[in-house]
Amino acid sequence: MRSRSSISKIIAAMACLLMPSVMANAQDAVASAGTALQDKIDTAKKLMDTLIEFCVKYSFQVLGGIIVILLGFLAARIISRLFGEFLKSHNVDVTISKFLVSIVKMLVIAFAFLIALGSFGITIAPFIAGLSVIGFGASFAVQGPLSNYAAGITLIFTKPFKVGDIVEVSSVAGTVMDMTLARTELRTIDGTTIYIPNKNIIGEVIHNFTEFKKLDLTIGVSYDTDMGKAINIIKEVVRGDDRIAAQPEPKVGISEFADSSVNIYCRLWCKPGVYWDVMFDVNRKVFDAFANNGITIPFPQRDVHIIGGTGEKIA
Repeated sequence: MRSRSSISKIIAAMACLLMPSVMANAQDAVASAGTALQDKIDTAKKLMDTLIEFCVKYSFQVLGGIIVILLGFLAARIISRLFGEFLKSHNVDVTISKFLVSIVKMLVIAFAFLIALGSFGITIAPFIAGLSVIGFGASFAVQGPLSNYAAGITLIFTKPFKVGDIVEVSSVAGTVMDMTLARTELRTIDGTTIYIPNKNIIGEVIHNFTEFKKLDLTIGVSYDTDMGKAINIIKEVVRGDDRIAAQPEPKVGISEFADSSVNIYCRLWCKPGVYWDVMFDVNRKVFDAFANNGITIPFPQRDVHIIGGTGEKIA
């Protein structure tokens, strides 16, 4: 019992000795936490004061700049529409008209942005100088797209074709549906839409079939056919179709002495929109006319002669 009482007294004495230091550490910790919290509160107050000062000082400038930009887009739409109607009334080509309208629209929007930057308090001259430097550096990174735009400007002003024309370029044939600075849109005969980068058009051979498209037909007849009669029948079929152009004049004549037939070549011209119909109808009418006049269209055939070992012909 005495030993237990002695231990308790020793523990109590140690607690009395340590208590002041523990209390001092706790007070220091509370003071540090209070200082950190006060610093955060002061920082928040400064940020709030700065934000309020900015809103009071610049809110009307920001609002004015936004209004200027919105009005710029509205003005660009109205001015570009009026300018487009003006060009249309003066029978300006559709492709050139679209190009000029887009340029006017971009200029109006750019002017609105410059005014808005001024209202924000940004000096325009250094800003333009900076954009020039950035544009110069970016031009090396976008040489491919820029070449498309340069080619588009060339196509618009040289006008090898226009919207609505039927052309063949880069091994693709179709109707020109749209032309922009970057690409040309074609619609093929089967309804497929193809986009060709303009840089792939410049320097290529361009076939424009807008007025008339050439139609070539090759018709084989047997060697014992009256060639004059066969050629006249084909000419009558061609003359009887109003969709075939009289000028350039259709050409019909013998083109080749093939293995199994004498080939008669027919070259004629028609509107691109009826190209396939004319080809199908002429082929059918020629076939029916040949059948009615006893003219044979031969199939491939070969005569085989078998020679015996003694050199004697046996078949």
